[in-house]
Amino acid sequence: LAVSALHPPLAATVQRRCRRRAVYLAESPGAKKLTLIRHGQSEWNLANRFTGWVDVDLTTRGIQEAREAARALKADGTEYDLVLTSCLRRAVRTSCLLLSGAGRPAVPMVKDARLNEQHAGALTGRNKRSLAKEHGHEQVMRWRRGFAVPPPPISTKAPLQSAICRDERYRRRPCAGGASGGPSQDVVVPRGETFRDCLERVSEVWSDTVEPALRDGKNVLVVSHGNALRALIKLVDGVSDEDAYHLDMPTACPLVYEALPSAGPSGVRFGDAHGTWGTSSVLRHGRFLYDEGRVQQAQEMMRSQVLRDIAVSTISSTGSSGIATCDAWSEDGVSSVRVSVGGGESFNVRTMGKPERQ
Repeated sequence: LAVSALHPPLAATVQRRCRRRAVYLAESPGAKKLTLIRHGQSEWNLANRFTGWVDVDLTTRGIQEAREAARALKADGTEYDLVLTSCLRRAVRTSCLLLSGAGRPAVPMVKDARLNEQHAGALTGRNKRSLAKEHGHEQVMRWRRGFAVPPPPISTKAPLQSAICRDERYRRRPCAGGASGGPSQDVVVPRGETFRDCLERVSEVWSDTVEPALRDGKNVLVVSHGNALRALIKLVDGVSDEDAYHLDMPTACPLVYEALPSAGPSGVRFGDAHGTWGTSSVLRHGRFLYDEGRVQQAQEMMRSQVLRDIAVSTISSTGSSGIATCDAWSEDGVSSVRVSVGGGESFNVRTMGKPERQ
């Protein structure tokens, strides 16, 4: 456990809780896994832009991140019974790469628009560093991490919003097949969302799909987006509205929670802490499958994107266990390459010049 960065009293508390938790899990063979993974690096992650519901693709680096995460999942040894993901291709393709790389291509996958990223409103497509120069980095961080801070609403006539509203995927939301059942329904595309709005729809997925699956003894993999996963983590870790500011999920870093049987109303509870979120004292009950120092470094670099126009990757080009950063993509020229995803399948993915040197 990497807790050396904590204040000594808190570090000692976390270590004691983790020792108790390890003993309990050794005696609890009924524990099931809930694993959360953010999609691999996307084209607009590379460009340091607010993405929201825009359906950008993975970069070549994002594909590499997903494949490394798949190897980590395979080494962890969990056999998943259900995969939940959003309707956006960066998450769907990450899910496919994870399952293929982990040797579990036949696991059922459900695409649910409620797991889409928080809608960025009129910030959609804007560079975070440029916005910080216009509005101040504190305001941009409030838009990125605040609980009830709405972005400026996007016009329904804006080309990006019009394209989303016309998308056939949102005509009828796929039914997740949870305990509530019922027919699928149309998705109301928002003009912008606060984190609280995102939390509300993610809470529905937790209640009607994730929690019942864990209660039924299934291992669940959720592949989604930064703020949608922050919402799910808030529920699982019991994080307050104010402390949710400290939650950060780097791209393609598997986070594993052990769900234990409970006599409470939900029938599921989670064990003691494995560490804290970033440099805060907010306890984290899941364990990252990557080195804690590597994850924290990625989290810090993500937060610095309002101060520096950079892109962040959770894998290094040198083969080390560190992360990589580069200048955010801002060139007009775009090329594409054909990328194999295994099993004889391949697809086109864009490359963007200089950032590919990460």
